[in-house]
Amino acid sequence: MSEIWDALSSIGTALALGGVVWQGYLTRKALKVSQLMAADAIRSRLDSQAPGVTLTLSPPPWEPLAATSTGMPCNPWPPGHTWHFPEQQDGANRLVLQQVLVLKNISDRRVQARFDGDLVVADEDRRPNAAGVIILEPHTTSREVYLQREFTIKELSENYTAKQAGQELPYTVLGTVTVEDDRDNGITDRWDLVLTGCPIEPYPARDGLWRIAPWHLTEGSGRRTLDYSLLPSRQRTHWVSRARGIQLPAPEGA
Repeated sequence: MSEIWDALSSIGTALALGGVVWQGYLTRKALKVSQLMAADAIRSRLDSQAPGVTLTLSPPPWEPLAATSTGMPCNPWPPGHTWHFPEQQDGANRLVLQQVLVLKNISDRRVQARFDGDLVVADEDRRPNAAGVIILEPHTTSREVYLQREFTIKELSENYTAKQAGQELPYTVLGTVTVEDDRDNGITDRWDLVLTGCPIEPYPARDGLWRIAPWHLTEGSGRRTLDYSLLPSRQRTHWVSRARGIQLPAPEGA
Protein backbone atom coordinates (compact mmCIF):
# COMPACT_ATOMS: atom_id res chain seq x y z
CA MET A 1 0.00 0.00 0.00
CA SER A 2 2.85 2.39 0.80
CA GLU A 3 4.15 1.94 -2.74
CA ILE A 4 0.82 3.21 -4.14
CA TRP A 5 0.92 6.32 -1.96
CA ASP A 6 4.52 6.97 -2.93
CA ALA A 7 3.57 6.76 -6.60
CA LEU A 8 0.61 9.09 -6.17
CA SER A 9 2.81 11.54 -4.28
CA SER A 10 5.34 11.53 -7.14
CA ILE A 11 2.55 12.14 -9.65
CA GLY A 12 1.21 15.01 -7.57
CA THR A 13 4.67 16.57 -7.32
CA ALA A 14 5.15 16.28 -11.07
CA LEU A 15 1.75 17.86 -11.75
CA ALA A 16 2.51 20.71 -9.36
CA LEU A 17 5.86 21.30 -11.04
CA GLY A 18 4.16 21.19 -14.45
CA GLY A 19 1.67 23.78 -13.24
CA VAL A 20 4.48 26.11 -12.16
CA VAL A 21 6.21 25.73 -15.53
CA TRP A 22 2.96 26.34 -17.41
CA GLN A 23 2.17 29.38 -15.30
CA GLY A 24 5.65 30.73 -16.01
CA TYR A 25 5.13 30.18 -19.74
CA LEU A 26 1.81 32.03 -19.65
CA THR A 27 3.40 34.90 -17.71
CA ARG A 28 6.27 35.24 -20.21
CA LYS A 29 3.83 35.07 -23.13
CA ALA A 30 1.64 37.77 -21.59
CA LEU A 31 4.72 39.95 -20.97
CA LYS A 32 5.85 39.52 -24.58
CA VAL A 33 2.39 40.45 -25.88
CA SER A 34 2.39 43.51 -23.63
CA GLN A 35 5.84 44.55 -24.90
CA LEU A 36 4.80 44.09 -28.54
CA MET A 37 1.66 46.17 -27.98
CA ALA A 38 3.73 48.93 -26.34
CA ALA A 39 6.23 48.86 -29.23
CA ASP A 40 3.38 49.05 -31.77
CA ALA A 41 1.92 52.04 -29.93
CA ILE A 42 5.29 53.84 -29.92
CA ARG A 43 5.81 52.99 -33.60
CA SER A 44 2.38 54.38 -34.49
CA ARG A 45 3.08 57.59 -32.57
CA LEU A 46 6.42 58.08 -34.32
CA ASP A 47 4.80 57.41 -37.71
CA SER A 48 2.10 60.00 -37.03
CA GLN A 49 4.72 62.60 -36.07
CA ALA A 50 7.17 61.79 -38.88
CA PRO A 51 7.72 64.51 -41.51
CA GLY A 52 6.22 63.63 -44.87
CA VAL A 53 8.89 63.24 -47.56
CA THR A 54 8.30 61.79 -51.02
CA LEU A 55 10.87 60.49 -53.50
CA THR A 56 10.04 60.64 -57.21
CA LEU A 57 12.09 58.82 -59.86
CA SER A 58 11.84 59.39 -63.60
CA PRO A 59 12.25 56.59 -66.16
CA PRO A 60 15.75 56.22 -67.63
CA PRO A 61 16.13 58.23 -70.84
CA TRP A 62 16.03 56.36 -74.11
CA GLU A 63 18.04 56.45 -76.36
CA PRO A 64 20.96 55.89 -73.91
CA LEU A 65 23.21 58.87 -73.25
CA ALA A 66 26.80 59.18 -74.40
CA ALA A 67 29.42 59.92 -71.74
CA THR A 68 31.39 63.14 -72.21
CA SER A 69 34.58 64.50 -70.69
CA THR A 70 33.17 68.03 -70.42
CA GLY A 71 30.21 67.54 -68.08
CA MET A 72 26.89 65.85 -67.60
CA PRO A 73 25.73 63.58 -70.43
CA CYS A 74 23.04 65.30 -72.47
CA ASN A 75 23.09 63.77 -75.95
CA PRO A 76 22.01 60.25 -76.85
CA TRP A 77 23.96 57.94 -79.08
CA PRO A 78 22.48 58.26 -82.59
CA PRO A 79 19.90 55.61 -83.50
CA GLY A 80 21.43 52.62 -85.23
CA HIS A 81 24.91 53.32 -83.85
CA THR A 82 27.19 50.28 -83.79
CA TRP A 83 30.53 49.37 -82.17
CA HIS A 84 33.17 47.03 -83.51
CA PHE A 85 34.82 44.64 -81.05
CA PRO A 86 37.55 44.64 -79.99
CA GLU A 87 38.56 48.01 -81.48
CA GLN A 88 35.74 50.03 -79.88
CA GLN A 89 34.87 48.06 -76.78
CA ASP A 90 36.78 50.30 -74.35
CA GLY A 91 38.21 53.80 -74.17
CA ALA A 92 36.07 56.70 -75.30
CA ASN A 93 33.08 54.53 -76.16
CA ARG A 94 31.11 54.87 -72.96
CA LEU A 95 27.40 54.83 -72.31
CA VAL A 96 25.58 56.35 -69.32
CA LEU A 97 22.71 54.74 -67.44
CA GLN A 98 20.75 57.44 -65.65
CA GLN A 99 17.61 58.21 -63.69
CA VAL A 100 16.60 61.58 -62.23
CA LEU A 101 15.11 61.89 -58.77
CA VAL A 102 13.72 64.66 -56.61
CA LEU A 103 12.75 64.76 -52.94
CA LYS A 104 9.78 66.76 -51.74
CA ASN A 105 9.30 67.76 -48.11
CA ILE A 106 5.53 68.12 -47.64
CA SER A 107 5.74 68.65 -43.88
CA ASP A 108 6.13 71.70 -41.64
CA ARG A 109 9.57 70.62 -40.39
CA ARG A 110 13.09 70.62 -41.77
CA VAL A 111 14.69 67.33 -42.71
CA GLN A 112 18.19 66.21 -43.62
CA ALA A 113 18.75 64.13 -46.75
CA ARG A 114 21.94 62.15 -47.40
CA PHE A 115 22.85 60.77 -50.84
CA ASP A 116 25.38 57.93 -51.07
CA GLY A 117 26.66 55.83 -53.94
CA ASP A 118 26.21 56.81 -57.59
CA LEU A 119 24.14 59.93 -56.86
CA VAL A 120 25.35 63.28 -58.23
CA VAL A 121 24.18 66.82 -58.90
CA ALA A 122 25.21 69.14 -61.72
CA ASP A 123 27.18 72.29 -60.86
CA GLU A 124 26.93 75.59 -62.73
CA ASP A 125 29.19 74.23 -65.49
CA ARG A 126 27.12 71.05 -65.80
CA ARG A 127 29.83 68.94 -64.21
CA PRO A 128 28.77 66.11 -61.88
CA ASN A 129 29.52 66.41 -58.17
CA ALA A 130 28.63 64.07 -55.32
CA ALA A 131 25.17 64.99 -54.07
CA GLY A 132 26.26 64.70 -50.42
CA VAL A 133 23.98 66.05 -47.69
CA ILE A 134 21.29 68.70 -47.97
CA ILE A 135 18.78 70.32 -45.63
CA LEU A 136 15.29 70.37 -47.07
CA GLU A 137 13.14 73.19 -45.70
CA PRO A 138 9.40 72.72 -45.07
CA HIS A 139 7.26 72.50 -48.21
CA THR A 140 10.19 72.60 -50.61
CA THR A 141 11.50 70.34 -53.36
CA SER A 142 15.14 69.41 -53.86
CA ARG A 143 17.07 70.13 -57.01
CA GLU A 144 17.40 67.29 -59.47
CA VAL A 145 19.68 64.49 -58.31
CA TYR A 146 21.04 62.00 -60.84
CA LEU A 147 21.42 58.30 -60.24
CA GLN A 148 24.01 57.67 -62.91
CA ARG A 149 27.18 55.88 -63.89
CA GLU A 150 29.05 55.43 -67.14
CA PHE A 151 30.12 52.06 -68.51
CA THR A 152 32.33 50.89 -71.33
CA ILE A 153 30.64 49.09 -74.18
CA LYS A 154 32.52 45.95 -73.15
CA GLU A 155 31.06 46.12 -69.63
CA LEU A 156 27.54 46.41 -71.02
CA SER A 157 28.20 43.53 -73.38
CA GLU A 158 29.08 41.46 -70.30
CA ASN A 159 25.71 42.45 -68.80
CA TYR A 160 24.05 41.14 -71.96
CA THR A 161 25.98 37.87 -71.78
CA ALA A 162 25.10 37.43 -68.09
CA LYS A 163 21.40 38.00 -68.74
CA GLN A 164 21.39 35.47 -71.57
CA ALA A 165 22.91 32.96 -69.14
CA GLY A 166 20.35 33.75 -66.43
CA GLN A 167 23.02 35.22 -64.15
CA GLU A 168 23.12 38.37 -62.05
CA LEU A 169 24.22 41.39 -64.06
CA PRO A 170 27.74 42.42 -62.97
CA TYR A 171 27.49 46.15 -63.72
CA THR A 172 24.89 48.24 -61.92
CA VAL A 173 24.20 51.79 -60.75
CA LEU A 174 23.60 51.92 -56.99
CA GLY A 175 22.47 54.73 -54.72
CA THR A 176 21.02 55.21 -51.25
CA VAL A 177 18.85 58.11 -50.10
CA THR A 178 18.49 58.57 -46.34
CA VAL A 179 16.13 61.13 -44.80
CA GLU A 180 15.74 61.90 -41.11
CA ASP A 181 14.18 64.47 -38.85
CA ASP A 182 15.90 66.28 -36.00
CA ARG A 183 14.36 64.40 -33.05
CA ASP A 184 16.32 62.02 -30.86
CA ASN A 185 13.16 59.92 -30.56
CA GLY A 186 12.33 60.09 -34.26
CA ILE A 187 12.55 58.20 -37.56
CA THR A 188 14.95 57.54 -40.43
CA ASP A 189 13.69 56.70 -43.92
CA ARG A 190 15.91 54.97 -46.46
CA TRP A 191 15.52 54.14 -50.15
CA ASP A 192 17.96 51.79 -51.92
CA LEU A 193 18.10 52.51 -55.65
CA VAL A 194 19.28 50.12 -58.37
CA LEU A 195 19.56 50.71 -62.11
CA THR A 196 21.07 48.21 -64.50
CA GLY A 197 20.41 46.49 -67.81
CA CYS A 198 21.85 45.48 -71.15
CA PRO A 199 21.00 48.28 -73.60
CA ILE A 200 23.34 46.91 -76.29
CA GLU A 201 23.17 43.60 -78.11
CA PRO A 202 25.10 41.74 -80.80
CA TYR A 203 24.21 42.71 -84.35
CA PRO A 204 22.57 39.68 -85.99
CA ALA A 205 24.83 37.77 -88.37
CA ARG A 206 27.67 40.29 -87.91
CA ASP A 207 30.42 38.89 -85.71
CA GLY A 208 32.15 41.46 -83.53
CA LEU A 209 29.50 44.13 -84.10
CA TRP A 210 27.26 45.46 -81.30
CA ARG A 211 24.36 47.90 -81.45
CA ILE A 212 21.90 49.76 -79.22
CA ALA A 213 18.82 47.63 -78.62
CA PRO A 214 16.35 48.58 -81.37
CA TRP A 215 12.60 49.14 -81.25
CA HIS A 216 10.67 45.89 -80.90
CA LEU A 217 7.32 45.37 -82.66
CA THR A 218 5.53 44.03 -79.55
CA GLU A 219 7.80 45.07 -76.64
CA GLY A 220 8.36 48.70 -77.65
CA SER A 221 11.48 50.76 -77.17
CA GLY A 222 14.86 49.54 -76.02
CA ARG A 223 14.03 50.77 -72.51
CA ARG A 224 12.67 47.24 -72.04
CA THR A 225 16.29 46.09 -71.68
CA LEU A 226 16.79 48.17 -68.51
CA ASP A 227 16.01 47.04 -64.96
CA TYR A 228 14.83 49.93 -62.80
CA SER A 229 12.13 51.02 -60.38
CA LEU A 230 9.88 54.08 -60.37
CA LEU A 231 8.58 53.28 -56.89
CA PRO A 232 11.41 51.93 -54.72
CA SER A 233 10.39 50.59 -51.32
CA ARG A 234 10.99 52.72 -48.24
CA GLN A 235 12.68 51.26 -45.18
CA ARG A 236 11.87 53.02 -41.92
CA THR A 237 13.86 52.93 -38.69
CA HIS A 238 12.13 54.02 -35.47
CA TRP A 239 14.46 55.42 -32.83
CA VAL A 240 14.06 55.12 -29.08
CA SER A 241 17.18 57.28 -28.88
CA ARG A 242 19.14 58.25 -31.95
CA ALA A 243 21.98 59.68 -29.82
CA ARG A 244 22.44 56.39 -27.95
CA GLY A 245 21.89 54.23 -31.03
CA ILE A 246 18.80 52.48 -29.62
CA GLN A 247 16.28 51.39 -32.23
CA LEU A 248 12.75 50.18 -31.70
CA PRO A 249 12.58 46.50 -32.73
CA ALA A 250 10.97 45.88 -36.11
CA PRO A 251 7.44 44.41 -36.04
CA GLU A 252 7.36 40.62 -35.91
CA GLY A 253 7.15 39.13 -39.38
CA ALA A 254 8.55 42.32 -40.99
